[in-house]
Amino acid sequence: MVNEDQNSVATAIRGAEFEGFVASTLFNEGWSVAVRALDISSLISYLEEEPHAVSLVLISSDVEGLTHETLAQLHNTGRKIFLFAATAGASEIYSDTYPQPTNALDLLGLIRGSLRSPLLQSSRQVKVRAKTIAFASTMSSSGCTTMAMNYSAELALGGKKTLLVDAHAYSTAIAIRLNQRGLNTAHEARNIATDLWALEITQENIAQTMSLLDLARQDFDFIVLDLGVIRDFPGILTGRRWCSETFIWMSHHADELWIASKSDPLALDRLRIFAREISRHSIKPVISFIHLQLGVSKKSKNKDDAFLTIVTPLKPVRILQMPWDPRSVLQAESEGAMLYESNEKGMLRRFIAHSVGELIA
Repeated sequence: MVNEDQNSVATAIRGAEFEGFVASTLFNEGWSVAVRALDISSLISYLEEEPHAVSLVLISSDVEGLTHETLAQLHNTGRKIFLFAATAGASEIYSDTYPQPTNALDLLGLIRGSLRSPLLQSSRQVKVRAKTIAFASTMSSSGCTTMAMNYSAELALGGKKTLLVDAHAYSTAIAIRLNQRGLNTAHEARNIATDLWALEITQENIAQTMSLLDLARQDFDFIVLDLGVIRDFPGILTGRRWCSETFIWMSHHADELWIASKSDPLALDRLRIFAREISRHSIKPVISFIHLQLGVSKKSKNKDDAFLTIVTPLKPVRILQMPWDPRSVLQAESEGAMLYESNEKGMLRRFIAHSVGELIA
């Protein structure tokens, strides 16, 4: 049995240019290429001698020694095999070939998707309608869930059919905050307001809800994901645990990733780690940062400068200064309501409504 946490691959790719592209892309993403075989025979020998060394195998259709028999032999090792078509007719000979990716995101999308169990991989090719925005934070109590919930609500108020997804791995919150009991057992997205639906992803319903998420891309105008706290960014992208599923999906399908953070010393330290990690990995969504402002003072000015120093090199699309408004948040929580329902003129509600207005203008 191959170690599920192993981040090593084996390759047997004949074309030097494509082989170099694959090896360098994987290296930049934290994967190691354990062996770069020149033919199928030496690849199989390595896998037999080192049964726990790699979890993924990438080969090209023109590599020496490839036959239906040797391909079946590779599949029987229990590893995920990627066979890339080196010629136009390769797919007629081998039915399970992939076109050769031409950029890093396409290659990484295949590999990250392969880490999902077969039940979670969608074979549907959908016409994408939805714009997908994901919210996450570098540590708890940074306003990530509040932003995702109320951003969704404002989109719906603007007449956009919106799906709000609670994808917190271990601390789902939206159902509780909105008094939506049984949301985690729903067999489909639940309509909770005009033009607003909600879906909760848990370990128990992961296969079904990920399938619904794939279909939602053609049914909704917007999908808003609440990913919660991001820890160990590289580990999430190369992990095979259920809690990585939505994040891996986001890395390949989302349009924007918004990161919320405070600027106290601990938050800044977590933000530095995140910035360092994400700068080394390729994901599809562009990044924005939400700076949760706890007050105005000389010390806060220094913290603001530190925040900007960390995030500016990542070239974010936007850096938003979100006002700290605990009274409005607590009032909305106690009422099981969105901000526009509990305190329509509150500064936090106005901030979010303005942000949404700029997006859909």
